[in-house]
Amino acid sequence: MSTRLAYFPGCSQHGTGREFDESIRAIAGRLDLQLDEIPEWACCGATPAHAIDPAADRALGRWNLGQAAKCGDVPVMTGCASCFARLRSARAHAGSDQRILHIAQVLGEPAMRERLKAAVVRPLTGVKVACYYGCLLTRPAGPDAIDDAENPRLLEDLAGLLGATAIDFPLRLDCCGASLALARPDIVHRRSGRLLAMAQARGAQALVVACPLCHSNLDFQQVAAMQAVGAQGEIPVLYLTQLVGLALGLEARQLGLQRHFVDVPALVGA
Repeated sequence: MSTRLAYFPGCSQHGTGREFDESIRAIAGRLDLQLDEIPEWACCGATPAHAIDPAADRALGRWNLGQAAKCGDVPVMTGCASCFARLRSARAHAGSDQRILHIAQVLGEPAMRERLKAAVVRPLTGVKVACYYGCLLTRPAGPDAIDDAENPRLLEDLAGLLGATAIDFPLRLDCCGASLALARPDIVHRRSGRLLAMAQARGAQALVVACPLCHSNLDFQQVAAMQAVGAQGEIPVLYLTQLVGLALGLEARQLGLQRHFVDVPALVGA
């Protein structure tokens, strides 16, 4: 039976994170997820709006929730950690009871886990991954959060369903530098470099993320980030949905892997 969702792609997934959107849509086709893109959605306000102009932030949120309601009585789903946070905040301000989900939550629901396990045709056996939540995805805590704010296991559990091994990664909740890439690239490089170097040192063959901004900092900025902490080499950075897609037998171009700055090697079937 198809699972229907009101899909909020957000600005990043129509731009710099286009491959995230491509991979979400690609795995949806294999997992019988019906994604109804919210009509005339607007930017969620992302990281800065609520700090600079709270009234504008709330207005954007009210608009998007109103547009989402046009899709019917179905959960609202997004892949972006910032969009997830802002939509949850908008719902709280509006006193709405709309259900806001991140794609990881959708994949992690019990019935979906069974559907996912049954759809795996190319198990990622022997592939070691570092699951990186970042500083925003699990916060704020609450009944609708994706997992425990301080000790989440959702990404690791999903990686395991695909046959991969999630390594112990103590920095999985640390900030990558977020939106400081233009204002203070030195901070982004140090923080992202620390994450990449630890994942590499602990034997990870890929870093798995669920946020377009994290992906940009860790993939696009990787050369400078590694240099900033005196590390060498490179490590591919995959969206969770790309990892899922590889296990489902989808091809690299269907998942947007050709858009990455750091190549995804054959070890994950790409």
